[in-house]
Amino acid sequence: MEKGTLIEKILIYATISRGLLVFEEPDFPEVPIQVPGGTVEVGEQLIDAACREFGEETGLTDLVGFRLVGDSHRPFERDGKLHNLHRTYFHLPLREDVPDTWDHFETTPSGGGAPILFRFFWIDIASARTSLDLGSGEMLDQLPSVGW
Repeated sequence: MEKGTLIEKILIYATISRGLLVFEEPDFPEVPIQVPGGTVEVGEQLIDAACREFGEETGLTDLVGFRLVGDSHRPFERDGKLHNLHRTYFHLPLREDVPDTWDHFETTPSGGGAPILFRFFWIDIASARTSLDLGSGEMLDQLPSVGW
């Protein structure tokens, strides 16, 4: 099997007393709920990628307080090549005045193409453990428990 590439991703666990911020893609109901995040650009610092991706996906910008939670490496096979997925997780405590739900268009999807509608809402951490897909909930136990 051919050796593939390193894929750098960041994920953000944004929290308030209502729980963890997640989103669904109403136009693609088969896609499981997700937390904000995305691909780190070449030469980009991880914290900069977290700030950029969070703003692009949620519409909430100029936020501070991102805290490193941890990272993981996961090999996977695609197109006959072995790849290494490196995920870095950040926690972002948000102010309580964030809406219960809102819609936002991701205008720069990683695969290109038309903007994608994201619908944001809050779930409790226990639900997140069973609802998040593809291992993206793997660092939830590292979050400080505040109010949930």
